[in-house]
Amino acid sequence: MSTSTPHPLHNLYRLEIEEALEELQHLQKDGFYNVPKITWWILKFDELYEYSYIHRHVGSCIDGMGCNCCWDAPESRFSDLYTVLQEVVQLYSYNNYYRNELDVLEQVRDDHPALMQWLRKNEKLGSEDFLLFWIEWLEEENTVKPFVLGWKDLDIKFRSEEWKNTIKFLKEFNDLYWDSEVCMASDAS
Repeated sequence: MSTSTPHPLHNLYRLEIEEALEELQHLQKDGFYNVPKITWWILKFDELYEYSYIHRHVGSCIDGMGCNCCWDAPESRFSDLYTVLQEVVQLYSYNNYYRNELDVLEQVRDDHPALMQWLRKNEKLGSEDFLLFWIEWLEEENTVKPFVLGWKDLDIKFRSEEWKNTIKFLKEFNDLYWDSEVCMASDAS
């Protein structure tokens, strides 16, 4: 079936998208979401995401590709939202790893070669994989807010306590990697 024509059950899927979004709204408590509930929601609506992803370009003036003709379609919006929430869950999965790495950091902080090894080990995570989290998602001291394209009316945010290991790790990593003399001392040798 062409992805440029509506699915035969198009209207039923649209109704299911509305219900899924309504259910997502009900997961919010005091203006915040939590990752375990988002994880549950993602698992529950995995098949709806598959449909939405495949049909996100229906109505496009460029067959099979996205354009502004289909950006506001429920399938496109749901697909974008779901993808961001998957990323939230994936990034959150590092929280325990970061707790362990913070313990290691305390053991190697005064041992320059070991500290450099710790920085190298975590370089990709700290300077690439979590860069947008650090720059864009960590809005305020008490809020983690992922960027969701096309959803100005949906306020997805998390309490920073839920991400405390991630935030503390990134602060320590960035202070050492970008802002201190630790890395520069190794460059001079």
